Amino acid sequence: MCGRYILYSDKEERAIKAIVEEVNKKYHTVIKKGDIHPTDLAPIYIPRKDHQGMDLVLKKWGYTRHFEKKTLLINARSETVLEKPLFRDDFMNRRCLIPAMGFYEWNEKKEKFRFIGTEELIYLGGFFHQQTKGFDEFMIMTKPPVELIAPIHNRMPVVIPADQATDFLYSTKTAIKISTENRVVLKKELIQGEKQVSLLDLLADVASPKEV
Repeated sequence: MCGRYILYSDKEERAIKAIVEEVNKKYHTVIKKGDIHPTDLAPIYIPRKDHQGMDLVLKKWGYTRHFEKKTLLINARSETVLEKPLFRDDFMNRRCLIPAMGFYEWNEKKEKFRFIGTEELIYLGGFFHQQTKGFDEFMIMTKPPVELIAPIHNRMPVVIPADQATDFLYSTKTAIKISTENRVVLKKELIQGEKQVSLLDLLADVASPKEV
């Protein structure tokens, strides 16, 4: 399960910094530096209405609709996304790309590992739901882990190659195919001295996030 990802820090991450500055200006807000947690607002890319390129927008991570109070869904299994009535229409018609520097996973000892790409920016694959009030909500898709991640966790985010980003947004058939591939090279780093923090501590008003 992907329960946290890295947007940007104080380092000179030009691509991510440009994304954050653009969305801050567009929405007259300030996206925090550091990690993105469930329920946070974050920049994502969605298809344009004219089917030319993609738009940068601000949406909230995690589905809260149609559920009992204090339940939050943050991840969806790519293998079964078309089988879930809750996700099918959003995946087929409202896919998105979540720009990030990287993401975290924790092993059974609750040791924290950071995974980043060989380039400054990676894209996590997901989809979103349009809300009648407030910000739209997005989900991050997951898949079985690659060899690098398998000893640490049994799931990982779907990572979209930069040269297939537009195809992922506009073609459902291609999006399904990309979600099963492992083209993006990742690097692993153990975060020394930092154990996993319960997401209940981070989300006082919702239950532990889930993957479906």
